[in-house]
Amino acid sequence: MTTTLSKTKDNVINTPGGIIHVRPYRSSSNAQLKAVLSFTPRVSSLDRTNERSQTDEFRGFFVLFWIGLALLFLRTSMQSWEENRTPLSWTFGRLITGDALVLAISDILMVLTMFVCVPFVKGLQNRWYRYHWTGLILQHTFQTIYLGTAVWWGWHRQWYWVQSGFLVLHAMSSMMKMHSYMSHNGMLATVYFQLQEEKRQLEEAIKHIPGGREQLLSEAADRKAHLEALEGPTPVGTPGPGTPALSSRSSFSAPIASNTTGYEDPSAALRRQVGGFTESSSAREDTPESGLAPSAEIRQRKSISKPKKKHQATDALPPPRPNLPLGTSLEPSHSTLPHEPSPPSPLAWSSNEQIALLARNIDAMQEELKSNGAKGLVWPQNVTYKHFLDFMFFPTLVYQLEYPRTKTMRPLVVVEKVVATLGTFSLIYTITEHYILPVIPKPGDPLLRSFINLALPMMVNYLFIIFECVCTGFAELSYFADREFYQDWWNSTSWDQFSRKWNKPVHTFLLRHVYASTMTGLQLSRTSAAFVTFLLSALCHELVMAVVTKKIRPYLFLMQMAQLPMIALGKLPIVKRNKTVGNIVFWAGLMSGFPLLAICYLIY
Repeated sequence: MTTTLSKTKDNVINTPGGIIHVRPYRSSSNAQLKAVLSFTPRVSSLDRTNERSQTDEFRGFFVLFWIGLALLFLRTSMQSWEENRTPLSWTFGRLITGDALVLAISDILMVLTMFVCVPFVKGLQNRWYRYHWTGLILQHTFQTIYLGTAVWWGWHRQWYWVQSGFLVLHAMSSMMKMHSYMSHNGMLATVYFQLQEEKRQLEEAIKHIPGGREQLLSEAADRKAHLEALEGPTPVGTPGPGTPALSSRSSFSAPIASNTTGYEDPSAALRRQVGGFTESSSAREDTPESGLAPSAEIRQRKSISKPKKKHQATDALPPPRPNLPLGTSLEPSHSTLPHEPSPPSPLAWSSNEQIALLARNIDAMQEELKSNGAKGLVWPQNVTYKHFLDFMFFPTLVYQLEYPRTKTMRPLVVVEKVVATLGTFSLIYTITEHYILPVIPKPGDPLLRSFINLALPMMVNYLFIIFECVCTGFAELSYFADREFYQDWWNSTSWDQFSRKWNKPVHTFLLRHVYASTMTGLQLSRTSAAFVTFLLSALCHELVMAVVTKKIRPYLFLMQMAQLPMIALGKLPIVKRNKTVGNIVFWAGLMSGFPLLAICYLIY
């Protein structure tokens, strides 16, 4: 769940035109950190529609793994029938189904409470208050009460660890979605307010110009025509004014194509650079990445390998003010056709520097309020209950105005995921009931025996990525195209690599709303921001353990924070060179962690 950044393959996007390197970048002109998130049509590593995994030479071992688990399930069921005349013991079942109706009602009420986010943003839209600082105080106060209520309710009902843990985990994920929705709309509202102010200043400036708007427009049109005349005719095949020039190996102007699964081709619409993404024609991972200048107009530019034709008309335009607030620069989308940038305002060519600068500022902020997608939503068009309901169904914790969508919903995929969820839960139930609960350590038990008894069954339970089945089912129902909820975390050679690959929805949330936000808002260095991210993640983990065990012990917190020195060790050249050793150390640590935590929390 933690976040770190390095030049590994999960920071690289392969395209037919080259490689896209993904990294955070803080502009020196305005100290704004560009987002490093992308939503693109893709599937998880183990999805049966993933062509790469289906052609992997080790796919047969994956099939064998599931067949072996099925045999274990049958053997356990037969043994239970012989001993108890039931295929599965119901001891654990009675515990986890206790007070089920109250739990369901409580969960529904918490979900309905999330709709408070919409009137919060409408208050911003109607200028009842500004996001800084009134909105921030209201937002964090509400989130604290929301999570605190879930913690208190589970303790008040004296629920078993499954019920209390479920409610708190669901409350945490809901709180992250609400935080992302309110904070991102808060940024957009800030852009919107500033846009209105710049428009007011422009109108005031125009009033003091002899001849008013008509005179300014006439003078600006003459100046533009003069500059275009100096520019001369544009040769065939040369990008026109305002059009990004592409390198010979980075052609992304092809129309969006659809494949048989209903996904849009992510490489077909990579037509511009957006906040934090840089295109490169080199396939090397150590290719230098460049950042972006801070404005909607400048973020349209592409990194090119050929010199562009000089356009005197557009080059004469003043750049927008560098400290303008950002909006959709923080939500890059290279998977749907980005909106075409609007032509500059006619007043941008005015010889009056104040008028031209205000016009350029307005152009930049109007672009910041547009979504980077096919619909081209403009804030506050998204501030509706229906739009928020859609976001609630999307299996992502990071909000933006538009996401890549599939063209169709496949009912068979939904049925498949429902069956997979039930089957996975049955396996987890069986392993917990027959191989974990009977050997739960008690005071006085030998520690080594308790460790050995718990290590394998707890590790097998961890391998079941049940949230992937649930998330993929919701993605299919909501036409959400980005299905990469995890990457090949089992191949990790370091803990920072694992933290990026294990839980992608949480990773992207921490990346934007903790790591990037602390660097931008608190002016922290990368190292300090990474430490804060780990600290917050560790505290959240420890909160869940406190709710589940009804004890306040720092065992999980200390294990989480211990990853920082382990990550530093993993970056040593001798470790990085031997990936097999790194992977062995990773698995040894993961398999040791679960039984050690169980022993610590249950005995001490």
